[in-house]
Amino acid sequence: MTTAHNAHEGERLADEATRSLAFRDPNDLPLLYRCADTSSMLTQRRFFRALRLRLAGLLGAVVGAALTSLTVAGVNVGGLIALASFAVALAAELYVAIMRPERAWYEGRAAAESAKTLAWRYMVRGESFEDIDDPRADRLFTSELREILRCMDLTLDAADSRGAQITDAMRAVRGADFPTRRTLYLEQRIEDQKAWYSRKEKFNATRGHQWLVATITLEILGLLGGAVWAFGSVSFDFIGVFAALAATITAWSQAKQHQTLATAYGITAQELGMVLTEAESVTSEADWATFVGESEEAISREHTLWRASRGIRPRPA
Repeated sequence: MTTAHNAHEGERLADEATRSLAFRDPNDLPLLYRCADTSSMLTQRRFFRALRLRLAGLLGAVVGAALTSLTVAGVNVGGLIALASFAVALAAELYVAIMRPERAWYEGRAAAESAKTLAWRYMVRGESFEDIDDPRADRLFTSELREILRCMDLTLDAADSRGAQITDAMRAVRGADFPTRRTLYLEQRIEDQKAWYSRKEKFNATRGHQWLVATITLEILGLLGGAVWAFGSVSFDFIGVFAALAATITAWSQAKQHQTLATAYGITAQELGMVLTEAESVTSEADWATFVGESEEAISREHTLWRASRGIRPRPA
């Protein structure tokens, strides 16, 4: 009775310690992660905003070309629409070509994820950070952060460069006992990432299917429009408009890479499920560092494939 009670009390105390070290606040992660993450999200929004403008401009130009017979007060309305649409498309294309927001998006995401992986290895005494004292661990950690910056073509806003690379929360986790670190890592890193990848896999699979259905529908409408144009008295260019709509959706879907991401995220979620199963046999500090290294490698594989698909050189080990 006493032994069971003591075991239960030990589990309760470990759970309380883990909750007190809840690690889901981005401010608890290194400054490099926060800056790179912010930069990545900002430039991602800019890239897709420019892409939307470009595709909308090209689509508007096709619609304008289909309305060339429409004249108001001596002005060709279709030609005016096409002119304005091409100007918008050109401006968006020049912005992407000159500013290259997609590059900053890719590099920022790669740097943020590399810094996050490094932070978890440091905190839970994973591979490279297990059998060294805190001062040596701090030096190794900052050295690895410098290497991330050196390997990434990334410009960060100096105004956001406030805060610590090794936060108090990170030091608190590193100073916790093994059961607490183990529980926290499995719950707030592995399980959290598995849930994230599962949600993203379902989202991208659904969205990819929706865009595919939309493309097929527009192609069918284009077929019907062509029949009306060929055998009817309507002079509107249905074929050109529906073809442009289908091409626009295809270009947008390819930029989003829904099917590719759904596959990659699904595989990673499965791998993390296996990691959780393997964790059941890791009950001592002796095997912990290797387990953490292998777990982070499973997460990093998806990041490596993501970078490679966008032409970013892999970060050296």
